[in-house]
Amino acid sequence: MALTIKGLNTGVIRHNDKFIALALKVKSLRNKETLLFFPVLALRDLLIGLEHRLYLQHSLPEQEQEKRQKAKSSHVLKMHENIPAILREELENADVNQRVESLALSDNTEKVLTFTLKLHNGSHLDLQVGEWQVEVLVMAIIHAINNAEMRE
Repeated sequence: MALTIKGLNTGVIRHNDKFIALALKVKSLRNKETLLFFPVLALRDLLIGLEHRLYLQHSLPEQEQEKRQKAKSSHVLKMHENIPAILREELENADVNQRVESLALSDNTEKVLTFTLKLHNGSHLDLQVGEWQVEVLVMAIIHAINNAEMRE
């Protein structure tokens, strides 16, 4: 089953000022919402995969970057129109089966990164991140961590 991002939201779960997990709520193409929890090691692995794509995007010639920036703007606007709400109750009553135990970059095409997530209940889920969504996802993760004052 592939989860294609239409919109996303992030939050941090912590206990006694200790980071427990990043909550990532994804609204998929059929407006289905899925809440996933990334403990620190899974979050690190996700960020490594995203970081490489950001590096490639920012190493393009300046003219190419400007051209891509215009195309990216409309995609980012659509994502912002589809941000799913994260309710406090969802974080307080987090479903342990939605915890990401591990992940691997299973497909790395020019247009889409696909991460195969292994969830706590043993199931697998493919998370597809489009080329225009990489930066939005990274910024959402950073924003959630900064808001939770968890900068370490």
